[in-house]
Amino acid sequence: MIIEKSNQIKKKYKKRSQIYSIWLRFKRNKMAVAGLILLSILLTVAICAPLIVKYEHVIKQNLKIRFLPPGRDYWFGTDALGRDMFARIIWGARYSLSLGIGAVFISMSIGAVIGSVAGYYGGRIDSLIMRIIDVIMAIPGTLMAITIVAALGAGTVKLLIAMSISLIPTFSRVVRSIILSIREEEYIEAARSYGCKDRTIIMRHIWPNSLGPLIVQASLSMAQAVLTISSLSFIGLGVPAPTPEWGTILSENKVNMRDYSYLCTIPGFAILLSVIAMNLIGDGLRDALDPKLKN
Repeated sequence: MIIEKSNQIKKKYKKRSQIYSIWLRFKRNKMAVAGLILLSILLTVAICAPLIVKYEHVIKQNLKIRFLPPGRDYWFGTDALGRDMFARIIWGARYSLSLGIGAVFISMSIGAVIGSVAGYYGGRIDSLIMRIIDVIMAIPGTLMAITIVAALGAGTVKLLIAMSISLIPTFSRVVRSIILSIREEEYIEAARSYGCKDRTIIMRHIWPNSLGPLIVQASLSMAQAVLTISSLSFIGLGVPAPTPEWGTILSENKVNMRDYSYLCTIPGFAILLSVIAMNLIGDGLRDALDPKLKN
């Protein structure tokens, strides 16, 4: 009993030391830390949007103050309907980032299950699943999302479904490749010999080893998701107006872009910052989790 407890304590401290080592390697990457700080600011703004500015200011129209340039009263100016651009950008972060993160979480969860089944069981099951994934991946992700949204119709929930489906194959491939490399390891064979069920082996032994690559892929996919969601909203297949999603804001103001450039520059810059931050974090995590890849 004492020996077993001692082993559990050792495993616990070993896990903590590994996490701390990863954090130290990540912290040495100044660009990754800058990306983390930037994304933290954007997420804080998105979460605290109701505390920063009330939603009524997002949709409130006042034609008397239309096209006001950025200034003391309206930091980001006003649009063609006299709506406060600062309020719309703040709430736009809430919609754009939550949709991007939600799509990645859903696709990662489903992709992990599909990849686990394909990689662990192999044979015909693996061949069938991978051929389907190959067909899906032959279509560019953005085009796939456009096709699904066109079939389902525009809307926030339908956009989330379309984005999730387009990202599932990527996560399935990541998990499958990891399982193929570890399924014949001694600790997996030992678990089988002890009579552990397949579900137990996958959840307790295989998925924990997949977390690192999955986290890296998730951070990179979030950037892709935010960009694609904004693109679909821009062409009218995403979040419908007057919901203040960044792509929708761009779409609403593109007509007046030549005379009032700030109307498109500010939401475009917000999208750019979020995508850069997520990519920097993804690159930093990749280098921290596997330093060999850096070289």
